Amino acid sequence: MSPSSQELVVVVLDELAAASDPELDAAVGPGAAQRLRRELRAMARRWAASVAPGNAFEATSAAAAALALDGHSGPLILVAPDVPALSQEHAGATTADLADGIGVVVGSGHDGRPFLVALGSKDEALIELAGGEFENLFAAALARELSLSMIRHERRLTTAGDARALAADPLAPPGLVAELGWLRPGAARGARRG
Repeated sequence: MSPSSQELVVVVLDELAAASDPELDAAVGPGAAQRLRRELRAMARRWAASVAPGNAFEATSAAAAALALDGHSGPLILVAPDVPALSQEHAGATTADLADGIGVVVGSGHDGRPFLVALGSKDEALIELAGGEFENLFAAALARELSLSMIRHERRLTTAGDARALAADPLAPPGLVAELGWLRPGAARGARRG
């Protein structure tokens, strides 16, 4: 079923994710790293489905997302599949900003790249800029005289350091932490058991 032209659509967009880091595989083992990545993607899918029931999709690139949204002109959220703390608070803040008429809402990862970009209406040029540098996205939004908003930043789970930080976080999702229990001593610059 395709969304109406004005319904909110959420796209889990691979292009917003950070590149896979081989240090994560070394720190937790390749099998655990693959399970972590699958669970992170599943979490992003569940989040997208909860925010836009019946209107949640996946795309590998911004170009593929724009193509999949053919005929849609309303609000949309693009989200990365590598953020373990993606929550209903992010959904609430983002949808509230969109409802208030904000043109572009961004959530930044700790790496300085967006993990979430929401647009008040479909704009293929802004979708194309979503996975790049903030400066280019913001410049394009300002050129269109769109209002901008930022939601709280989050840490991705892509490196051994991210894994150690997540293992120490008492609020981390238990399914992910269970995989992190296998952090190998000495791997990836002194990783220790979490």
